[in-house]
Amino acid sequence: MKVGILGSGKMGEQIVQELKECPEVRGIVTYDVAEDRIRVMKDQYQVPGSTRLRDILDDPAVKLVFVAAANHAHKDLTLQSLEAGKAVLCEKPIANTLADARLMVETAERLKLFFQIGFELRYSLLYMKIKEWIDAGLLGQVVNTHCLYTSCAYDKKAWRNTKREGGDTFGERISHYVDLTRWWVGSPVTEVYSACSPNVVPYTEVHDNYHTTYRFKNGAIGHISYYMNYPALFRGDPLVDNITDLQLGDGHKLRYIVVGTKGAAETDVFYRRIKRWQFSDSPDTMVSDWVENLTWSSKEDYFYYHNTTHQTYDVVRRVAQGLPPMTPARDAYETMRLCFSADEAANTGRAVRLAEHS
Repeated sequence: MKVGILGSGKMGEQIVQELKECPEVRGIVTYDVAEDRIRVMKDQYQVPGSTRLRDILDDPAVKLVFVAAANHAHKDLTLQSLEAGKAVLCEKPIANTLADARLMVETAERLKLFFQIGFELRYSLLYMKIKEWIDAGLLGQVVNTHCLYTSCAYDKKAWRNTKREGGDTFGERISHYVDLTRWWVGSPVTEVYSACSPNVVPYTEVHDNYHTTYRFKNGAIGHISYYMNYPALFRGDPLVDNITDLQLGDGHKLRYIVVGTKGAAETDVFYRRIKRWQFSDSPDTMVSDWVENLTWSSKEDYFYYHNTTHQTYDVVRRVAQGLPPMTPARDAYETMRLCFSADEAANTGRAVRLAEHS
């Protein structure tokens, strides 16, 4: 089948390289509003493109499109693609408003079309291992998760700094990490409280930090602390240098603690490790034993973190075989409800019940 990529920036380039490895794909075509990006796709990847969206959407050979443009363009590109009868993989966040996200999901459901959101951390070998342990009953019922995530600031020209193009930081940056905990806990989130201190980054229009706690229907609690400011600025070449190694110890952190009734787990991206503890009883105290310590090589980093490669392969395979998405867009919409509720909590100073945002 033929596949279209709507948005020919860095994410679009990544998807092109992945699609070239898919045996089901017989042709690739790209779209972008910027002619120079179309030229890059043609010159570097031998992929034709157009600045006219209808050239892609009116082509009956195009069965699947990847929406990889800036966040503010997701709604229009997705709706036009769905109305043209295309299967769609849209990068997260679904849209910059909850109403737009709901419209996109409802349109796909009405038309009975394939629609998946790019929460690719569900394909991460690191986080899949946690899900495997949970599903095997090794942790018991998950009752608490804690995520610490720190990163350097975006550069001044980045569209993610703007409210209009990037939307709020929670949807743009943090949505991946609360989507994971929803996946692990397996219960609806009912309430969220979020607080943000004054920004350290002076030129961004959105929050550069969040401290967010959310409650699940089954009683579990999730928490994330996020800082997009103090870690050292990356000055290497991401095509040559190993970013994980260069950022180890410079302030960048991405860790989870997942506690259940029978055991616990801990992940650390920069130290490349996954740990598991097992709980048992004794006459004197509860016993916790450290029973697993897994790691991976630097060559495997990509597959243990933002594994868009396996996401792309899986989406192409599912569309080619007429299968539904791995994760329904309706489930991704629940993650977006949490994101928008967390932002409302941060901006109003009150706990927000997700029932307020259907």
